[in-house]
Amino acid sequence: MKLYHCTGSRSTRVLWMLEELGVEYELETLPFDPKALQSADYLELSPFGKVPVLIDDAVTMFESVAIIQYLLEHYADERLEPPRKSPEYGKFLQWMHFGEATLMGPVAQVAMHSMLLPESERQQAFVEAGQRSFRHYATSLEKALQGQTYIVDDTFTAADVVIGYTLHVARQCGLLSPELANLHAYYERLAARPAFKKATAA
Repeated sequence: MKLYHCTGSRSTRVLWMLEELGVEYELETLPFDPKALQSADYLELSPFGKVPVLIDDAVTMFESVAIIQYLLEHYADERLEPPRKSPEYGKFLQWMHFGEATLMGPVAQVAMHSMLLPESERQQAFVEAGQRSFRHYATSLEKALQGQTYIVDDTFTAADVVIGYTLHVARQCGLLSPELANLHAYYERLAARPAFKKATAA
């Protein structure tokens, strides 16, 4: 198994997942540079020139949450997810996809227009819109975490990996405001995990 990775990118959550599972893998760390990500060879693996890419024998995948679901199916041995026949499984899927499909959008918008784009292309209006959207979604997450250690059934799952990476980026963007006490405590629990530390340092 081989993972193509850029430091600080969405491939971090796949790396975190691999570490939590204890799966053997080869890590190919690429520079966050169009020359590396848009080369003809790499575009054969990732048609959009992005990371992650996971290669597992004949399987090649390039969407981070889809890769996490694949790893659960093939390598988790029923770990990091509720039993699939349980009432909690639907909730697990909902929160796992929320972490990327819903919560990540405004975080990425703020990151692009406050840090990543050239200054001449940044627009403060997009930063402010992203901040408002994040607060809206984060408030719901704050309520869901009331009295909870983790987001589903009070047990660490892959949903926490997906949400946790998004919160990691949100924190770097200054989006985790002090009044979100449950969210802060949740993030700190996730960030203390050895697999998280290894993935975010790579």
